[in-house]
Amino acid sequence: MAKVILFTVVVIVVGIFIAFLLLRNTEKGKHRFEKVLVYLYAPLALWSICYYFWCLHGTGLSFIWLWPAIAVFGAIRIVMLCGEIKDKPLIRIPKWIYRAYRICFGIGLIAFAIIEAMVLQAMNASPKPGLDYVIVLGAQVKGEEPSPTLEKRIVRAAEYMQANPETMLIASGGQGSDEEISEAECIRRVLTEQYDISKERILLEDQSTSTEENLKFSMNILGKNDATVGIVTNGFHEFRAMMIAEKEGYLDANSVPAETLLPIGIHYTVREFFGIVQFKVMRR
Repeated sequence: MAKVILFTVVVIVVGIFIAFLLLRNTEKGKHRFEKVLVYLYAPLALWSICYYFWCLHGTGLSFIWLWPAIAVFGAIRIVMLCGEIKDKPLIRIPKWIYRAYRICFGIGLIAFAIIEAMVLQAMNASPKPGLDYVIVLGAQVKGEEPSPTLEKRIVRAAEYMQANPETMLIASGGQGSDEEISEAECIRRVLTEQYDISKERILLEDQSTSTEENLKFSMNILGKNDATVGIVTNGFHEFRAMMIAEKEGYLDANSVPAETLLPIGIHYTVREFFGIVQFKVMRR
């Protein structure tokens, strides 16, 4: 966390300084709104490209193109705004197009803020004690060992199981082509061998390949939809997981959020916006 904060502060300061250099010879008292936008876009563009090369480049994660795209968008807007401020616009854009852009951009920004607020709320939810079951959603297994993402889910599940000795657990996740064991089996092994959770308290669902299948196949194991169930996944993923649980017929699903790893968790959290929008558009 400290590294992320330091990185952000340094980049913002440098971005503001760059904006100052770009605007230092402009006339004072005019184009104040446009100047404010330059001071916003410069740190945003710089932060996005630095973040991409800091922890995303070469990872193969989906949507990593988003950050270079934001940087390019910010740079283009800075050039256009500086042209307006200096009364030397590079392109003459009809006013109706500019107004339409501002309206669409504003609506998109508001939607993003609302959805991300709900994601962050679910990320910090406090789970209800004494649940009948918790379902640990699978994530990548490296050989026979959990990935850092899956490890955080297992740790959170172990904490809940130790604090609630009557709760049963469903370890959910199939075996990928590059995995030596199923994600469900990996979850069970770590819980029993490292956290002394009894095997009798763990049920396996080892056929699923997605969150939708995690919850659908786990429902088949439950055999009923009125059990109190906790969904254990990384915090950034909780809100969408709860939406999917509702779609799959869970009547009393609860968030049991695990830690979101930083700095890569920033990407996951922002990416959730697109996943949620897609879910709303495609699955409803």
